[in-house]
Amino acid sequence: MSKPNANAKLSQSLKALLRENLLWIEKEQQRLLQDSPFANAGQAEIRLFAALRGESKTIAELSRYLGISRQAAHQTVHKLIGHGVVELQPMKDNRREKMVAITERGQMARSLTAKHFRQIEAKVAKKIGKSELQQLKQLLESNLE
Repeated sequence: MSKPNANAKLSQSLKALLRENLLWIEKEQQRLLQDSPFANAGQAEIRLFAALRGESKTIAELSRYLGISRQAAHQTVHKLIGHGVVELQPMKDNRREKMVAITERGQMARSLTAKHFRQIEAKVAKKIGKSELQQLKQLLESNLE
């Protein structure tokens, strides 16, 4: 049986705090999408679209990056195709593999996402301060280098 103090410390771990904040950001993003043409997008679709990072990628690359099966990535890509934000394009050197490319409507979704992230970051800055938000972003970025 675990001690209450151990559980309290785990809830304050970096992983737990980052996860809780990511969930909050995703809920805010979903809330902001409600009045947009992309209101029906689910979290899996939002995550996969974000994983493109504005570039064309293969389904295999996306599944590895997201840590999901190729089948799950393929299903999600087809949902995104249904939203009109991506399309599959043949690869020149590999006829079996296709590239997931962002459409013009997808570029509109990217612009909307950027606007939403500015709003979310403004909300965080209001809570913790602008300089603290910048410092947090710099610290997290430096950890990835």
